[in-house]
Amino acid sequence: MFRPKQVEHPIKMYIRRDLGITVEQFGQIAGIPQSTLATWIKRERRVEKLPIDFYAALATVADKKIEIVYKELLQWQQQADRYKQESLQTLSGEQPLFALAQKEGQKIYRKYKAEGRQSDLLEPMRQLQKAIKKLDSELFIQTLIAVYGNIAEPMPPWFAGSFQKKDQLKEVGQAFYNEILIKG
Repeated sequence: MFRPKQVEHPIKMYIRRDLGITVEQFGQIAGIPQSTLATWIKRERRVEKLPIDFYAALATVADKKIEIVYKELLQWQQQADRYKQESLQTLSGEQPLFALAQKEGQKIYRKYKAEGRQSDLLEPMRQLQKAIKKLDSELFIQTLIAVYGNIAEPMPPWFAGSFQKKDQLKEVGQAFYNEILIKG
């Protein structure tokens, strides 16, 4: 696992670590303008959204098949996403939000179980999964309000506030959902 200062955009990570050259050198070799590469990196363009010509250029320079290059880039993207999620928002005790969401899911499930109401979670869990798939924070929060309201439990402010960004909804929401699903 890399230290926080070592995780950068997947393009940089692949070119620097896997190819062993600078981004500028790659741009010259591949014939891709430095400004284009810099824009993709600055705007945090996801690996899946890069043009096929870029993958082809990487594959040529790396002397690998394009499928392998794409797979390796996706691994860098996953690592960057993980780091971003962990460092984006940490709360008390330096716990990442997804870890807090897991604990919150466990707590809610235990509360429902103590009241013998686990079956009351079935439909809300379907709604939460639908909200996660569609990245619909409004549906997710509406469903959470019902989940918490059914057991007269207050929703933690950090939890409700963590769904402002779609990547947080996916990570934090999925962690909460998974814990209830695993327990149930």
